[in-house]
Amino acid sequence: MSSARRPVAARCGDSGRAATAAGGGGRARRLDPRFAVLVAGLAVATIAGAAALLLTGGSGAAPSRRHGQAGAAAQPRYGGLPSWLPKPKVRVGRVLHASAAHPALSIQGEAVSVALASGRVLATAVGPEVPEEGRFPVPPVTPTTFIVTFSAPSHVLPLSASAFELIDERGNVHRPKMTAVGGGTPPAQITPGRPVSVMLHDILPTGDGGLSWTPEGNRPIVTWDYTVEID
Repeated sequence: MSSARRPVAARCGDSGRAATAAGGGGRARRLDPRFAVLVAGLAVATIAGAAALLLTGGSGAAPSRRHGQAGAAAQPRYGGLPSWLPKPKVRVGRVLHASAAHPALSIQGEAVSVALASGRVLATAVGPEVPEEGRFPVPPVTPTTFIVTFSAPSHVLPLSASAFELIDERGNVHRPKMTAVGGGTPPAQITPGRPVSVMLHDILPTGDGGLSWTPEGNRPIVTWDYTVEID
């Protein structure tokens, strides 16, 4: 009777394969370390790209470092006008000049240098002020108030209510009542040294019109556009 032979101990590699086969699974493979490093690098790059896209406001590209200062200077400021808009040709804050030979048409709040036979004065009109806005239904007429200021006169100049008139958009002429600012009798003269302001009162229809001043002669020297609005 032959004696039973003991199995020879398997080598390390064979033992691993035998254990895998005994477990019923497929052949096990270890993860290559180089592959793991590559996957981690791709994940980091993706996260960094998304963060850069959020910080640049979705433009997809960051400004070049070489042209960083030029790019910053070209960026429009918040609240500024776009560069493609046409530039205004009318100077802001200008002073118009008016005389009997060359009357001026101005707007509310714009100063007009008026040359008279007896001297020169700077005239400014603002208004109209109405007692109430937003009334419904909109009334056809409303009380209005204008303020006219005279400053820097070169000589003593006369001042009277008869020199003012209001012409509404229907062509009707109104003769306003003139008072001092705050009420009372207005000054009869414009004297050098201090400005003089008067208030003009009248009942006007809604719409556009003009406030004219005729200090001498029979033609207005300066007229200010106005708009009566109630709604």
